[in-house]
Amino acid sequence: MTQNIVVAYDGSDHSERALDWAILEAQKRQEPLKIVLSMGRQTGLDQSIYGAFADALHQESERLATRAVEKAKAGGVTGQGIIERGDAAGVIVYEAQDASVVVLGKRGHHGVRGRVGSVSAAVAAHSAAPVVILPEGWRPDERETRPEGESFEGRVVVGVDKLGAKNEAVPQAARYAADHGLRLAIVSVVPTTSYLPMNSAELDRAVQEQLMAPAKELTDSVAEELRKDFPDLEIETRVLEGRPADALVDASRTAELLVMGTRGYGGFRGLLMGSVSQAALADAECPVMVVPTARR
Repeated sequence: MTQNIVVAYDGSDHSERALDWAILEAQKRQEPLKIVLSMGRQTGLDQSIYGAFADALHQESERLATRAVEKAKAGGVTGQGIIERGDAAGVIVYEAQDASVVVLGKRGHHGVRGRVGSVSAAVAAHSAAPVVILPEGWRPDERETRPEGESFEGRVVVGVDKLGAKNEAVPQAARYAADHGLRLAIVSVVPTTSYLPMNSAELDRAVQEQLMAPAKELTDSVAEELRKDFPDLEIETRVLEGRPADALVDASRTAELLVMGTRGYGGFRGLLMGSVSQAALADAECPVMVVPTARR
C-alpha cells in the first residue's frame, strides 16, 4: 500500500504553514497528500437548528478542502481532501493509520496562547506515525544566528538518553537528515552543577567531569552505530548542559528540525508522552517531529 502524508487543515494561518510544509515534504518523498478537515462533533441543538448550521459548516469545509487540494496540485503534488465529523484529534489519528508522517500546526482556530494546542498534543501522543508540529510564527529565514560551535543551523537535532539508538526517534532523525541533505546532531544533556547542592568549585568541576564523560561516551556510541546504516551522513555529537527540555528548546532556535520520542527511558506507566517531550514541544522554535516510542 502506498503511504501518504496527512496534514491537518482548517484554513488558519497555522494550518496554512503546515500545508506548505507538507507539500514540500510530499515533493521530496514523492507521496500523495491527504488533507484532513474535521467538522467537530454534532451538538445537542435541535435538529431543525443544527441542520442549517451543519450544512453551512460542510460547505465551508468543502471550500477549504478544494482550495487546499488546488494548492497542492500547483506544487506538483497529488492531494485528496477528507472531511470528517468528529473530534479533530481522533479524526486525524484515524486518517493517519497508513501515513508516513502527519503534519499540523501547533494551534488551529481555537488554540490557547502559551500552550501546545490540545489537538496537536493529542495527535502527537496517539498517532502511530511520526507527527511533525510547526511552531507558531515559524519563519526559518528569521532564526537566530550564532557562532558555528553554538549553532545547529543545517542540522536535525535528536536527544538521546540511556535507550541510545534503540529509541525509535534516533534512526528516524538520521533518515530525515540523510533524505534532506542535512547534518545530524546527536545531543545529550547533563545538569549543570548550579542545579546541584554544591558549594565547592573543585567539587563542582569533579562532579561535572563525572557527568560529562558518560554522556560523551553515549553520544559517540550512538553516532558510531548510526554510521553503519548511514555511511554518507555527516553526524556530530554534542553534550549540552542544563535541564533537558530547556537545552532542547535552546537548540531548536537554530535547528532545522528537532526530533523526539513520545517517551524516553523510565517514566510513569500510563503517560503517553514524557515530561521532556511535552515541555520541549510546548516551547520549541523549529518544527518538531514526535516519533511513537514503545513503552519499555
